Amino acid sequence: MTRWARVLVGLALVWGALGVLGYRLGWEIHARQGQSTLLGSARTVVHQTAQCSGTPITPSRDGVLAGVLSIPSLGVTAPVESGTADGVLNVAVGHFDGTPWPGSPGTAVMLAHDVSYFARIDHLRPGDRIQYQSGCLSETFRVVGHQIVRDGAPLPPVAGSAMVLDTCWPTDALWYTPDRYVVEAVESGIGVGSPGTPPVPTASFPTNFTTLAPAGLQATGLSLVDNEEPMGTMAIGGTPSARWSQSPAPLALESAALAAYFGAYHAASRENGPWWSAVAPGVPMPAALIGATPVLSQAAPLDIAIAAAGDRATGITLGTVLPLFGGSAPGTYRMTVTEAVHGTTVVITSWEVNHD
Repeated sequence: MTRWARVLVGLALVWGALGVLGYRLGWEIHARQGQSTLLGSARTVVHQTAQCSGTPITPSRDGVLAGVLSIPSLGVTAPVESGTADGVLNVAVGHFDGTPWPGSPGTAVMLAHDVSYFARIDHLRPGDRIQYQSGCLSETFRVVGHQIVRDGAPLPPVAGSAMVLDTCWPTDALWYTPDRYVVEAVESGIGVGSPGTPPVPTASFPTNFTTLAPAGLQATGLSLVDNEEPMGTMAIGGTPSARWSQSPAPLALESAALAAYFGAYHAASRENGPWWSAVAPGVPMPAALIGATPVLSQAAPLDIAIAAAGDRATGITLGTVLPLFGGSAPGTYRMTVTEAVHGTTVVITSWEVNHD
């Protein structure tokens, strides 16, 4: 088996792993690590090499910071960690272990969640720049093309020193998709020393979003893993900053929004008013939900829309159609749920139920 063939096998394996972890369990197992903290550590990594030899930092184990990836045309600045496990991709761009690091001969493969750092890589065009800094090494790549390929399909080699950005397609999907969007870039310049290193933003994006669900309600299981509702897409509207919308913050917010959403179903089905009031203060419990069992596995894909201004989310809307069994009026209903963000706390502010 050739070296490139081994890489392709590895890519197929990692894509399969992402299908199980990153897009099934991963939406609910978000690391509670602030982006600014991680980027601050990455800034140190970028400058930590005492002798500027032009050799990239190559961590010996996964989950270790190695450098900073910047995409100027998209406003992306992201920490890069070794490995592609879910814990890495929740907070950083991951470097696939089966490929060389940038600055070394060959093609470096970088992966990220589609609705995170790579949410808009489909906007990249030939000639756009991608920069990577590690130690005193500063390397620039020029985008030469893109492909949409099936999961596990082999990637053709890119001549010389190159980089591939890899994520799910479409890039607004909250579920594991069968297609991948890959951007190909070739090395166009390399320098040694700190001059020209792009600034690392220090704005703090909260990722520790939570609900007011009491312990008893939390014990019923409020994660997507526990409830298994099919997911649709995520849209971010309003006037969000590019760096916020292309960070792990929206995914972390989505996790808390789902916890409130599932918590409300559990409270209503058990006819537990205090539980309902905790996650939906001041909101009447819809009559159709009282004592009913939602069949989440048969629901239409749940779409999520986040409203944001600058570096702050202001609200979330969730929408789906699902069947209810039991209760006073079983049937299929269209659900539209709105939630507000107060600091890092998410609460339900309205719940509309309409017979479909």
